[in-house]
Amino acid sequence: MKRALCVILAALFLAAGLSGCGYPELYERILIHGIGVDWEDGEYLVTVRSSTSAEEGEELFTCQGPTVLEALSSLSLSTGREPFYSHNYLVVFGMGCARRGLDDCLDFFVRYYNTRPTVKLFLSAGTAQEVLSIEKDSQLMRMSELQALGGSGRYNGQAVDMDILRFVNDSKREGGAPVLPLLQAEEDGVEVVGTAYFERSQVKGVLDSEQTRGYLAAVGWLERGELAVSLEDAGTATLSLRSAESKITSRAEGTPSFQVEIQVEADLSAADFAPGPDASRTQLESAAARQLTDNAVSAIQQAVERDRCDIFGFGDLLYRRSPGVWRDMAADWQNQMAQSQFSVEVSVTLRRLEEENGGSLLS
Repeated sequence: MKRALCVILAALFLAAGLSGCGYPELYERILIHGIGVDWEDGEYLVTVRSSTSAEEGEELFTCQGPTVLEALSSLSLSTGREPFYSHNYLVVFGMGCARRGLDDCLDFFVRYYNTRPTVKLFLSAGTAQEVLSIEKDSQLMRMSELQALGGSGRYNGQAVDMDILRFVNDSKREGGAPVLPLLQAEEDGVEVVGTAYFERSQVKGVLDSEQTRGYLAAVGWLERGELAVSLEDAGTATLSLRSAESKITSRAEGTPSFQVEIQVEADLSAADFAPGPDASRTQLESAAARQLTDNAVSAIQQAVERDRCDIFGFGDLLYRRSPGVWRDMAADWQNQMAQSQFSVEVSVTLRRLEEENGGSLLS
């Protein structure tokens, strides 16, 4: 009986302690669903999409401050509630922040105890405010819809998927340069228009959608997508890319060289030509391979050779495979990388060649 009484008293004391721990109730908090960060006139302009409950519609707030945290803290002055970040879907940085460098603003999202560093991360071609302010059907576009854009590359093969933690890790890896999906706000919505790449945390350039497809294929992130292929004197066919495997090898003796090998499987989904000897399987596979090779080579020439941003992880590969060589080159890796030799080989295998009526498109 004494033992049971002690257990009951302990439970009561514990319950009393928990009820008085001082944490705000849910109705005393403002639920953050999206955060946009711009740099204007020497301070941060932060745009917030939020609600006071899961059932209520989203509202738009703006706040300013010398740091992101100070700006967000001022939300309590205009809402009377404490910001709560565990419901956050995404973070969008404006181009002004990216040109200045993202180190200062990223620090808050990685370090602050109440944030989640695994939320989707985007860059706006203009300002973050215009992205978070976009309306669809006369209502603010939901943040869950914007969040889904980060995973759209799984279906179209032309968008990267990035979160805060991966971005920071990519910027810290040996010789590495991170990337972000680039958003463009239009009258009727928001779309991914390319891939921005960075030198550490400062934006250096942008890959277009076709270069992005080549980049995704080269680093093994290409899952699906549609590829229009033209055959001379025949017509145009659309291939549905189904899977891609990539392997990058290096040679460290003398001038570093890197070989990118990509194997892609695809289906023939549509064609505007009739079957015939000029429309063979081999021709389509070769044409698709040339196009994907051009996409990857173009991305390497622009990001690596011209802008000296190692978005492909060549330096990290050299560090892991030839650490002694890397130690000699690390301090001057950007120049060494730009002078390296690169080759890309793509092979495409067509798996299915059926028309909608069940007939064969190819002879």
